[in-house]
Amino acid sequence: MIGQELGHYRIVAKIGEGGMGVVYRAYDEVLHRDVAIKVVNKGTRLDSSVSQNLLHEARASSSLAHPNICTIHEVGETDGELYIVMELIEGKSLSAMRGDLGLPSESVMRYGAQIASALTRAHDRGIIHRDLKTANIVVTADGLVKVLDFGLAKQVGSGIFEASTRSFSTVQGSSSVSGTLPYMAPEILRGDAADHRSDLWALGVVLYESASGRMPFEGRTGFEISSAILREMPNPLGPPVPPGFWGIIQRCLAKEPMQRYQRAGEVQAALEAIQSGAIVSADAGGDVSPPKTTMLHSVRHAHVRKGDFLLLVGTTKGAFILRSNAQRSRWEVGGPYFHGHNVYAMAYDGRGSQHRIWASTQSYWGTLVRSSDDFGKSWTNPQQAPVRFPPDTGISLKNIWQIALGPPDEPNVLYCGVEPAALFETRDAGETWSLVRGLFDHPHRPRWVPGNGGLALHTIVLDPGDKQKMYVAISAGGVYRTNDGGSTWTAQNRGVRVMFMPDKYPEFGQCVHKITLHPARPERLFLQNHWGLYRSDDCADNWKDIANGVPSDFGFAMIMHPRNPDYVYIVPVESDQFRCACDGRLRVYRTRNGGASWEPLARGLPQKRAYETVLRDAMTVDSFDPVGIYFGTRSGQLFGSRDEGRTWEKILEGLPAVVCVRNAVVEDPSAGSEPRLPKSVHASSRRSQSQSKSKTRHSKR
Repeated sequence: MIGQELGHYRIVAKIGEGGMGVVYRAYDEVLHRDVAIKVVNKGTRLDSSVSQNLLHEARASSSLAHPNICTIHEVGETDGELYIVMELIEGKSLSAMRGDLGLPSESVMRYGAQIASALTRAHDRGIIHRDLKTANIVVTADGLVKVLDFGLAKQVGSGIFEASTRSFSTVQGSSSVSGTLPYMAPEILRGDAADHRSDLWALGVVLYESASGRMPFEGRTGFEISSAILREMPNPLGPPVPPGFWGIIQRCLAKEPMQRYQRAGEVQAALEAIQSGAIVSADAGGDVSPPKTTMLHSVRHAHVRKGDFLLLVGTTKGAFILRSNAQRSRWEVGGPYFHGHNVYAMAYDGRGSQHRIWASTQSYWGTLVRSSDDFGKSWTNPQQAPVRFPPDTGISLKNIWQIALGPPDEPNVLYCGVEPAALFETRDAGETWSLVRGLFDHPHRPRWVPGNGGLALHTIVLDPGDKQKMYVAISAGGVYRTNDGGSTWTAQNRGVRVMFMPDKYPEFGQCVHKITLHPARPERLFLQNHWGLYRSDDCADNWKDIANGVPSDFGFAMIMHPRNPDYVYIVPVESDQFRCACDGRLRVYRTRNGGASWEPLARGLPQKRAYETVLRDAMTVDSFDPVGIYFGTRSGQLFGSRDEGRTWEKILEGLPAVVCVRNAVVEDPSAGSEPRLPKSVHASSRRSQSQSKSKTRHSKR
């Protein structure tokens, strides 16, 4: 066919040949571009109805619009020749690249994450590949994966499979089976219908083959191969294949679909969690290498600039980074990062002129602290968990609930609150972490009782005027304070009630949900308890009940106004048994007098059937004037107010359950530490504003 024309396409050269047809390089005479054309074999026996199905499937596939999927431009027929016009991809197939020994695991994991991303897009749109194999996965010169033939095998697959079942001779002797049967899932061989999990089986075969250079299920004939697929386990892949990678492959190759990953996105998340996408080294000749860094592929990133405002949102299925300017009216969303992982803690670290985002990730592979210096494009990928209990403790880390920054003049100091309840500290910017023994060895610890969410140290509060003083909150242990930098700790719970114990006011054992402190008045703290709202005016030595006029004193989140120590915001829930907004009305409550009275702030928030819950770290406040307040719900909605809570608007919906919300201004070093203000507000007037004027202004509203 070289030199002939199909429609307005001129055939230039033959590229390859397969069971479905011959692929040619062609030139589009209308759009003046090179394309690939697959001419379907006439022997495939496509009648008019099947041709229409093929056309319909090609239309669906062409709508996928994904960087890792080969685009289908057109399906046509000329003089009885049915042809498919596709994007021309310059590269090599995985089958040609793998060789006899396979590819490096790092490369296969990168390619696998991109393949899984392509499958995610297709499956979300109801398209199953059905013929995924290394021969139709092409890698370009710059490492970009392109998956070919999406959806086309679905229409011609029955004919191919019937031919294979009739003959089932040797793989070499049956072109219909060659390159297809070894990738078929057990349920297909049993006669069941294929679904998206059959594609995940094929992905497992692709990963195994690419990493080892051989097939996981082999045989001299089609019957032997099918028997191996149905009954045998693949030979284990040892070094240099990492154990975590082998675990992912094994789960993809589970015989029963229910035992595999249930979504391609889960495979992508697992591969990204363990892959080493790039090695970043300050000194290539040094003996010590910095942590390996995972480069996240096929993830939308927010384009952050100096002066921008950020919301860091952690959910039970990944993290998101939202970017806006000082007006905070329009938002660009990046993520999800750590797809499928629990991200309970995030923090922005601008100390020392850095722009670092910290996040904890919890998944099947463990709990890790990671950081990004480029707003999510790459993240550190520790080869082992840096936050871990010493062997002599006999316990293991379950979750990281909070990441807290150390003093501004000690940029390498951070703290982690974890479950089981303990405090960890780093003094080398996260390279190594140590257990704070003074708290862990406290005589009360053996008698702490897990709360409903576990035994967790979830809140860390540093005194801004005294580096030696720190508070922590534990569910269910209570509030503890150190005055000597963590060497010794005292329980600070006098006056805090425990509803579920015979002694209603014990020394410790309170299920504290949140504590907060104001830097301008560090001796004053506020506390949200498991039933109870409290204030202390003497560094937590004594607590006073301030639940005056709230519909319920049960809740989780609690934040303070950045400039007025009398202003506190909470989101009450109805009860311990029904942890949803009171009366189905989502309202934020504010006190402007230190808890003497509370007022609801609801304008713009749903007031009917709003059975929402705002968890302890899912609320944050910025430092603009007027102040902005933001919170996320367990139903995946994100709300914000740019006027200190008087009016609210929905920023985002459809997220997984939100468990953490933090904010930051990406400071320009030349602008100092003041956040950039809206145009209507003058920085000079705000800096000259005294605390007393702030109180007067609010009292007149």
